[in-house]
Amino acid sequence: MKCPVCNHENGNAHYCERCGTDLTQSPSFSNAPRDHESAAAVESEYTRWSSTQAAPSSSVPSRTPSAPTPHDHTYDNSGPNGHSSAGDTNQWNNVMQNEKVQQAKEVSKQYISYFLSVLARPYQTMKTVGDQHALNGLITMALIAILSSTYFLLTFSRLDMGGLFVAGFIRPLLFTAIILIVAVVLIYAVLKIEKITFRPKTLVAQYGTLLVPSVAALVLANLFIFISYPIAIFLLVVSYVIVFAGMNAVLFQHPLNRTKSAIDSMYTVLIANVVLLYILYRLLAGSILGILGMMLSPFGRL
Repeated sequence: MKCPVCNHENGNAHYCERCGTDLTQSPSFSNAPRDHESAAAVESEYTRWSSTQAAPSSSVPSRTPSAPTPHDHTYDNSGPNGHSSAGDTNQWNNVMQNEKVQQAKEVSKQYISYFLSVLARPYQTMKTVGDQHALNGLITMALIAILSSTYFLLTFSRLDMGGLFVAGFIRPLLFTAIILIVAVVLIYAVLKIEKITFRPKTLVAQYGTLLVPSVAALVLANLFIFISYPIAIFLLVVSYVIVFAGMNAVLFQHPLNRTKSAIDSMYTVLIANVVLLYILYRLLAGSILGILGMMLSPFGRL
């Protein structure tokens, strides 16, 4: 039987399966509602029920509109240019930093093995190095400058001197770097005067190889500041003597005086040593002698 209210086909049921209308009293739509108000109430109830049932299905397309809302549009635009882009940039920077850290670790491992092998036989190793060892030579020179400045910083801190960072670290760092640069330039100049063919990177690698014992002496000097200061300052002097010896060893392992030059090779090497000694005296000897004076003084002995 068809419901006269909602037109739902109910078969032989006494009540409508959809709206609950009594079908036994209303066989047709014209005879169904004797009271107009009751029929209206039933119809309104059906309308409320049907709207509540249709709400979930009608809300589904509303969540997926064909065009993005202004809020969604703003969020999408912030992806490539806003926080999402900044997050990608930070992630890339972190990756690059990690790669640099890994490269630094590799260089450190290679230098440690290089350092230990050179320390046993520096002169023999110097004859076999090439351009690929130039970085190790530069690292050795940088370590000499840093360890020298650390030595003076620790010494001045024990003496309670003013201007600790500038006088005890920055100035020795710069002065030692200047001395090493001058030593390399002097080797380069002497070989040029002697008209000897060489590669600058190989020259840096050779000189840096011979300076490895100087690094070891400076490490011990920094340690002996807290144990025995006379031994510490002796090791400091030894480290700078190695700077002189290394320059001469690099020069004399080349075939000097092959040409008929106006000046003998002995004098060119002597001039180079005098220049380096003068620069060392002007830059660091004053500080070293001052420390020695305070150490030997009865009032400033450490």
